[in-house]
Amino acid sequence: MMKKPPRIALGISGLPHAQLELKRRHPALSELDDRICQGLDSAACLVVDGRIVAAAAEERFTGEKGTGAFPIHAIEYCLKEAKLSSSDVEVIGHGFNYDKYSKFFQNRHEFETVLSSQSIVNEFEAAGWKSTRDRFVSVDHHLAHAASAYCVSGFESALCIVSDGMGEIDSLSVYRIRDGAPEKLCAYSISSSLGILYSICTRFLGFSFNSDEYKVMGLAAYGQPDRFSAFFDSLVEFNSENGSLKIRWPSGVINAQTGNYSAALDYLSDKLFPPRQPEEAVGDDHADFAAALQKCFSSTITNIAKYWIEKTGEKDLCLAGGSFLNCKANERICNLENVSRVFIQPASGDDGTSIGAAFAALASANGGVLHSSLQNAFNPYLGRAYDTDEVEAALGRAKQKHPDLQWKKPPTREEYFTLAAADIAADKVIAWFNGRMEFGPRALGNRSILALPKGKEIKQRINSLVKFRELFRPFAPAVLDEDCTALFESRLLAPCRYMLCTARAKPTAMKALEGTIHADGSARIQVVTESVNEPFWSLLREVKKSTGYGAVVNTSFNVKGQPLIMDPDTAIDTYLKCGLDALYIEGFVIWK
Repeated sequence: MMKKPPRIALGISGLPHAQLELKRRHPALSELDDRICQGLDSAACLVVDGRIVAAAAEERFTGEKGTGAFPIHAIEYCLKEAKLSSSDVEVIGHGFNYDKYSKFFQNRHEFETVLSSQSIVNEFEAAGWKSTRDRFVSVDHHLAHAASAYCVSGFESALCIVSDGMGEIDSLSVYRIRDGAPEKLCAYSISSSLGILYSICTRFLGFSFNSDEYKVMGLAAYGQPDRFSAFFDSLVEFNSENGSLKIRWPSGVINAQTGNYSAALDYLSDKLFPPRQPEEAVGDDHADFAAALQKCFSSTITNIAKYWIEKTGEKDLCLAGGSFLNCKANERICNLENVSRVFIQPASGDDGTSIGAAFAALASANGGVLHSSLQNAFNPYLGRAYDTDEVEAALGRAKQKHPDLQWKKPPTREEYFTLAAADIAADKVIAWFNGRMEFGPRALGNRSILALPKGKEIKQRINSLVKFRELFRPFAPAVLDEDCTALFESRLLAPCRYMLCTARAKPTAMKALEGTIHADGSARIQVVTESVNEPFWSLLREVKKSTGYGAVVNTSFNVKGQPLIMDPDTAIDTYLKCGLDALYIEGFVIWK
C-alpha cells in the first residue's frame, strides 16, 4: 500500500546558538554589532492540509526583540492553536541547510553547535520531542524564503526572487516556479550582497547592523542623493546584458571574522566622512548618504528584477528575504511595465522562512512540488488572540498595581467603534488591540497605535511621547481601499495590503494625511480591505464619517526596543508607561 503524503508540518526558523557563539568569540562586541550573525528572528509555523493554522515569532513571547532563541514558545502556541501534540507533527522543516556544506567548515565547533541540523534536533529533544531526526528536513535558506511567498501567493507560475544578507552561500537567488516545481535559475555570491552593503551602511550611520535598516530607509527621504551617488555608482555594478552583479569592495574588506565590519567602515570613512556615533545628531551628511544608498539599492534590485522578468517572460513576481522589507525599492519593482501581479511575503525576514520551511518539508515527500492553492488574499493574522475574560482578568491584575486605572465596556460593537473613531477624530492617540496578532514586523491593524493623520504635530507627539524614538522616523497611513486612489498614485498590488510598498501622495493626501507623508512626497501605505481585516476596515469606515477619509496613522503598538505587543498584560502595562490617550482592547475602553 502506498504511503500517504504527510498533512501536518511544523516549520521553524533561527539558529539558537549563533548569537551566543558570536558573543563568546567577541565578548567586547558593541551592541550595534551583536546581530552580525545568521539565525536571528526565530519563529514557528504550523501547516495542516495546505493551510497555515498558526505562526508567530519567538520574540513576542519572550520580549527579547529579534531573538534567535529556539522558538519553543512559538511552537507550543502553534500546536495549542491547532489542538495537536508534538507526536501529531509528521514533518519538521528548518529554514537552513548547512549540512551539505559541512566539509568546508574548518571550525568544527561552530558548525556542530551552531549550523548543523543535529544542533536543532538536539533542541527539540531537550524540549521533550521524540523521534525528531526521522521527521526533520533541512531546507535551503533561500528556497524557504521563496516558498514562504509562492505557497501563499495563489500564483500557479511565478518568478521568485530572494534577497537578504546571505543564505548558506548565496546573497540573492532567482527561482522560476511552475505548478509548484521550483527551478533555480541563478544565485549571486555573498561577496556581492546588497543586503550586507545596506547593513554596513546602516552601521556607518550609527544604527544597529541587521536591525535598523528601516531607519535608514526613513532617513533617506530627508536627503539629496547627488552628493554621494558617484561613490555608490563606482561601488555597485549591475550588468544589464548578462545579469551579473559586482560590489567592488577592496580586497579583504568584507570579512566578519573580527566580529564586525570595521574594515568596511574604515573604507567608507576614508572615502566619505567619519562614521556617525550613536549619540550624535543626524545631519545633512547622514541624510544625503542614506538617500544615495537608497537610490543605489532601489535601482540595482529593480534592474535585477527587470532583467529576470525579461529573460523568463514571467509576469507574476514573488519576493522574499529581508531586502524586500524595503518599501521604496518595492514601489519601483511594482511599477515595472511587464509586471502583472506581485506578492511579497509580509514576514520577509528570516521569521518568514518558518512558513517556507513547513511547505518545503511537505513538498520533500511529494517529489519536491510546493503546494499553492490559496484563492483569497493572504491572511497575516496568524498569532494569538485573547477573549474578553482574559482581558478582564488582566485588567483586574493591573488595577491592583494602578488604582487610578479606569475602563468600561460599551454594550454594542457599534458604540465601541464609534467611540474609537471619535477619539481619533478628536486628535487623540489610541492603541488598538483586536483579534489575532500579526505575523511579521508590520502592525496591520490588530496591534496598532492609531491617530489622526493630519493631527497637530502628530509625528513629533507619537515619536517623543509614545514611541520614545528618533524624531525623523516617519509613520504609515492605513487607508480604506475605496479612498486610496483619491489619495495616492498606486497600482494597488498585493504588497500595499501589508504595508510593503510606498506610493506617491496626491495633493489631497498632502493636506489630509500630512502627518504620514514623507519628505519626498511618498507614504508607506496599508490598503485596508474588508476581506483581509473586517474589524479594522469597519473602524476606518467610522473614522471616515467624521474626517472625510477612511485613513489613520498606523504604527506598531510597542515602544523603542520592544517587540510588537502580543498579550493584554503587556498591552496594559505599556499603555500605562507612555503617552497614549486610550487603549481599545477587545471591546474594552481603558484610560488613566
